Amino acid sequence: MSNQSHDAKPPKPNGDHISSVGCRPPVRGRFKPGQSGNPKGRPKGQRNVRTVLNDALNQRIKIREGDRSRSVTKLDAVIMTMVNAALKGNAKAQASLITMMRSLGMTGEPPAVSNQASFTADDEGLIADFLRRRGSEIQRTTDIKDKEEPRGANSSNGRTAL
Repeated sequence: MSNQSHDAKPPKPNGDHISSVGCRPPVRGRFKPGQSGNPKGRPKGQRNVRTVLNDALNQRIKIREGDRSRSVTKLDAVIMTMVNAALKGNAKAQASLITMMRSLGMTGEPPAVSNQASFTADDEGLIADFLRRRGSEIQRTTDIKDKEEPRGANSSNGRTAL
C-alpha cells in the first residue's frame, strides 16, 4: 500500500483568491458590482395582457342617454350594452348575462331543497321487518364472500397482492 492519503487535492490558485471548495471563475470574468447576469432580460415596465386589458376597460368614454351625455368606463358601457340587448330579446345576450350573473352569485337562487324526511315510527317498523325476514340471507352472503376471498387478496380486482 502506498503511504499517500486519499484526501482532497490541494487547492489551486484561481485569480487572486485560493479556493478550497468548489470552483470560482477568474476575477476578470466575474460580474462587476451592479452588473446584471441577464442584461437582455425582461425590460422594466413591460406589461402583461391582464394589465393592458384592465387599463383598456377602465378608460372613460362619453355616452349619450337621451339628451344627456355622461362619462362611464368602457367596462360599464359593455355591460350596459349587453343588458340593453338582452332586454330587446337577443338570446345570446340573455344567455351571456345569465351566465355572468350566475358566476357572480347574483341570481338569488334558493339553496337546493332536500326532500329527505326523517324516519317515522312506520319507517322503522318496515326496516325492522325487512331485516327480520332478510337479515339471515344478507348475513349468509357476506359470510360466503369472506370465506371465498383468501387473506391478503385485493378486493378490487380479485387477484392476490404481491
